[in-house]
Amino acid sequence: MPYFRYTAVDSQGKRVKAVVEAENEIQLYDILKRKGYAVLEVKKVGTRRPMEIFGISLAELSIFSRQLATMVSAGLRIKDALTILSNQAVFSKRFRKIIERMIVAIESGSSFSSALQAQGVFDSVFVNLVAAGEEGGVLDKSLEKAADFYESTKRLQDEVKSAMAYPTFVLVFAIGVIFIISFYILPTLISAFGNIPTSGVVRFLMNVSNFLREKWTSVLTFGAIFALSTYLFMKTRYAMYLKELFATLFPPAAKLRYEMAVERFCRTLSVLTASGVLLTKAVEMAALASNNPKIIRKSKFIIERIREGTSLKQALLESGVFPQMVYELVGTGEETGKLEEVLAKVSEFYEDQVRVGVKKLVSLVEPMLIAGVGGFIAFMAFAMYSTIFQLQQTIGR
Repeated sequence: MPYFRYTAVDSQGKRVKAVVEAENEIQLYDILKRKGYAVLEVKKVGTRRPMEIFGISLAELSIFSRQLATMVSAGLRIKDALTILSNQAVFSKRFRKIIERMIVAIESGSSFSSALQAQGVFDSVFVNLVAAGEEGGVLDKSLEKAADFYESTKRLQDEVKSAMAYPTFVLVFAIGVIFIISFYILPTLISAFGNIPTSGVVRFLMNVSNFLREKWTSVLTFGAIFALSTYLFMKTRYAMYLKELFATLFPPAAKLRYEMAVERFCRTLSVLTASGVLLTKAVEMAALASNNPKIIRKSKFIIERIREGTSLKQALLESGVFPQMVYELVGTGEETGKLEEVLAKVSEFYEDQVRVGVKKLVSLVEPMLIAGVGGFIAFMAFAMYSTIFQLQQTIGR
């Protein structure tokens, strides 16, 4: 169905702008009229939704799925539950608009999973969990599993961020020191030195300081463009390969990334299979969620072997990209009919391994970072003080 961008005034007199999916303008006018909107303008924007640059945060997604699960299990219709959520201040204005677009899509006849997918901001795991819940008539259970999944993912992410807080502070502190030296200390020295000969290091620092002060607008513009380009690049699949390449240069980081990938794969596969998603589809989604190039590449082979009738354990074993423990426990889960529970246990084990790995990595990075920053500041201080000493000698003559 095509997408339309509309401008309208709601029942409270507020101007509303959004992009929604509808069969035609007549249907869209009818939907907006039922909502009490006075339509000012409608424009067709194509058969694809305009690209969303920013995704949805894990915090919003976990709260959204948890509250939605509670309301659906209480007997509310999905449209009514979404209407309530669209008015909650706990969500950002942007996310509330996304919910409003989903309400319009559902009113136009789309299923909830289709409405989610049409927004282009929800990951495939969430969409497939909802689709499986709709097909099996257990949407509330699927939403609860989704909430558990995203809450545990966010919890691990927060722990990693917390562990990296001190190294990040040291790095920001170093940048602040460099900023102070470049914009305050060096200009003072430059005016004091005049035409007196200085060391090559100080001359270089002076040139950098002059450039930053004279071209600061260009530097800020370039920095903003570079930051945005980097952010957009990090959302592509090429960034995944680049991260993996850099990680191989530092073995502890490579080991940590691998354990995180296995944890995400097992957790995602556990949630999807428990919700009734077809195993081949679940493996595909879990591989993508792992964000690991080797696992993603081998997932096609694993899926093909499963379709040929091979057990999941054997398919994983033949792929050669998982630890031995995963093969053995998956085999046990298949034999006992408790695959989802076993996969959840495996993901918990690797979640603990990731926590330990992060602490070890930070303990390695912190001394190196402090030594590097301290050495750089000491070098700059030595260069400046040696020049000041040279200045005093020149004046003394």
